[in-house]
Amino acid sequence: MDNPNELRFVCTRCGNCCTDRNTLVNVTSLDILRIIKGLKLDLTEALEIFGFYVFDKTLTTSDFKKMVIPPAKTERGLAFLGLMKNSQGKCCFYDLTKKKCLIYELRPIFCKSFPFTFYPSLDKEISSKESAAICYTEKAKEYCPGIDGDSPLVDFNYLVDLAQKTLKELRDNHSFIEHWNKEVSNNQISPSAKNFLKNIFNISED
Repeated sequence: MDNPNELRFVCTRCGNCCTDRNTLVNVTSLDILRIIKGLKLDLTEALEIFGFYVFDKTLTTSDFKKMVIPPAKTERGLAFLGLMKNSQGKCCFYDLTKKKCLIYELRPIFCKSFPFTFYPSLDKEISSKESAAICYTEKAKEYCPGIDGDSPLVDFNYLVDLAQKTLKELRDNHSFIEHWNKEVSNNQISPSAKNFLKNIFNISED
């Protein structure tokens, strides 16, 4: 586990996290809500930018324990929600020419927290150095030049604040997915991508 007092980072705008073919830009239900409200999207437009990535293998109990975001039940199987990618694997909101995110202020929580990840269980809070379990993601270690030894140290209080916001959103998303999956299992709703996003649109109208 990385020492949270020794974590370094400065964004070099390399774009690796936005263009890596094997990196899925996960989104929570609240990410989706922020984006559709911020961009004033209708349901048809939302279906064009949010993808439902289905597993091609049977998930084990061990697989589920490793997941930060639970998969949603769909008509094609268990799926992770993420921003759509183009044929080269680039995020649909990344401007390759300007090397910038086109929805930076609305970007998903995992984009905001990259290159860090937080490891307490979802029912606990990070509130001190003693309880902090903050480290670099494996993807960051793989391709992020902003975490090398010459980068500035990241303020611990900033990391604690980021961790608390991220974990709260993950807990809220967990509850949303749990409710959705229960309704699907009880045949109370058709498990289509359209219906999933409709549920989020309904939240925006509450």
